[in-house]
Amino acid sequence: MGDNNFPPVGWLNKRVPWQAPQYIPQYPHNLPAKADAAVQTTTNFPGYSSTVAITDAYRFASFVDLSIITTTTSVKFLDQPIGKRNTLGFRNASAGSQIIYIGFGGNATTSSWLEINPGVIVLFDTVVPQDDLYCISDVTAGVLAYVYSTYPG
Repeated sequence: MGDNNFPPVGWLNKRVPWQAPQYIPQYPHNLPAKADAAVQTTTNFPGYSSTVAITDAYRFASFVDLSIITTTTSVKFLDQPIGKRNTLGFRNASAGSQIIYIGFGGNATTSSWLEINPGVIVLFDTVVPQDDLYCISDVTAGVLAYVYSTYPG
């Protein structure tokens, strides 16, 4: 039945079940104030012989929050990042009924794919565009509020 070419299998060998699997040790669970790839935060947990990394700088965003007055002429408002963008958000903060259009990688037009009506928020936080960004409004004096974050690089 058994093949002597292989050693016997010891299922769950030297594994001990947790005494309280729902228990979370009272160690710092605070997120870093700013994502900084040079800072590596580690700690020692009971039962582990080596240090354990408790933060990952590339999972957090450090936002830059800006706004721009839009016109009926396409304007580049954000360059392609040197590193990688990990968050990008837009809000049409216009007081009137201005509609703002966003162009990705080229001039925006009133037929651009992304159309933002007044008060609408658009957030990219999973698949984030890395292109140069352009905006245009259907009438003058529109206000585009935008926020972005990039990885160090």
